[in-house]
Amino acid sequence: MPVNSRIAGSGSMYAPTTPRERPSASWSVGGKARMLMMVQIALCLIPYLADPKLLKGERDRNKMMHTETTHAANDGPLLEGPLEWISNQEWFKQSWLGQNEDTDYPPMDYEIFRRPSKPGKPVNVWSYIRLDHLYDISEDSSTIHFHLTVRLKWNDTRLRFQPLGPGAEARNRIVKADSIWHPSLRVLKDMTHHEPLETVRVTHGGQVTYTAHYDSEVWAEIDFRHYPFDSHKFVVDVSSYRYSADRVILNMTNFDPNRVNLEALSGPMWRVVAFNQKSVPNKRTVYLDNDSVVEIELFVKRRITNPLVVMILPMCLLGILSTTPLFISIEKFSDRAAIGATGCFTIVMFFFVVNEYFPKMGYLTWLHYYTVFTNLYIFGAFFAIMGLQVMNRHYGGKTELGWREKWNLNNKAAQVSTPPPPEMKARVRSADMALTRSRHTNNNNNNNNNNN
Repeated sequence: MPVNSRIAGSGSMYAPTTPRERPSASWSVGGKARMLMMVQIALCLIPYLADPKLLKGERDRNKMMHTETTHAANDGPLLEGPLEWISNQEWFKQSWLGQNEDTDYPPMDYEIFRRPSKPGKPVNVWSYIRLDHLYDISEDSSTIHFHLTVRLKWNDTRLRFQPLGPGAEARNRIVKADSIWHPSLRVLKDMTHHEPLETVRVTHGGQVTYTAHYDSEVWAEIDFRHYPFDSHKFVVDVSSYRYSADRVILNMTNFDPNRVNLEALSGPMWRVVAFNQKSVPNKRTVYLDNDSVVEIELFVKRRITNPLVVMILPMCLLGILSTTPLFISIEKFSDRAAIGATGCFTIVMFFFVVNEYFPKMGYLTWLHYYTVFTNLYIFGAFFAIMGLQVMNRHYGGKTELGWREKWNLNNKAAQVSTPPPPEMKARVRSADMALTRSRHTNNNNNNNNNNN
């Protein structure tokens, strides 16, 4: 007996039904899967339909990768790893490094250590130095931290070339600094010895423009005797560490100090007052006796707001607080002693707190002297309060009252001893004459009355 007929005859609920009555859950899973796959394919094709150039560029890139990989397999790999195919293709060098980065420039016969000048004559290098920012002036290490941009120009006829076109990019070439001759600048007394960021551009006529960025921390002699009202003048020398003045001369271009934005150069704690630079052809330095240097003169002044609010003003208020017990009655000794002791303990603790802000020097600064004077003043006021209390008890509580009476008597004596002004004398004279006349009139009236 067939299985279907057996199931149908048994009256089971699993009996087959007609195709129209078959549930949709059996085909909905597969339909949803196919629908999801079609949506994913459509999403992948949307970018290429929007821009057909992407598909073309992808084909060209795959073709070029295949071609360059074939050449690399024949010639041998230059690099190992995922960048192997990149290092062997010329299009990457021209597009990423730029069209001025030619592998055959400078020429093969170019001598790096040969100066671009006639024998026995120095190379004239025109320099311009720009101070970008003053970061900090360290009192502990006596150093100044700043950022400089140095731009040099000179002529090197060995680097002439034929321009590739009429544009400016075709007339210039960018080369590495270690591939051509340059003056090899340094910032004297630099404590960090960081390598500068260098950029070299060469024109078709052989003019070289060298740009370097220096992040230097230079040692300097700093005098903090007037701290925190101090102002300083720093002289930073930039010279060549390879050539003396008879081989390389650093000349200055037209520099206008009035065009320098001093506020942009200033830092949070220091304000740049003036900035100037000049060329010194023959200067004796720690390295050479005749060194050609560019002197940078930097005038800075400390911002006084922070020390004034944090250190000077609180000590002044403590001095005023320690003086207030002298205006309280001598009979209230507990109040006087409490205020005076509070001022003494506060100034001692305040000194230990602000001591870390003082410059770590062997000599005393203005702020040290001010702190010592404030301590002596506050302790002197406290001892004066104690001394007045002892004297008041010794004289039976009449000391302060006696001083007050003496003060009043002295004021009265001073007022009496002072001669009156001439106007007052005239008024007194006229008043005396009027009084005399009234007396005579009264006497005459009295005599007449008696006679009658």
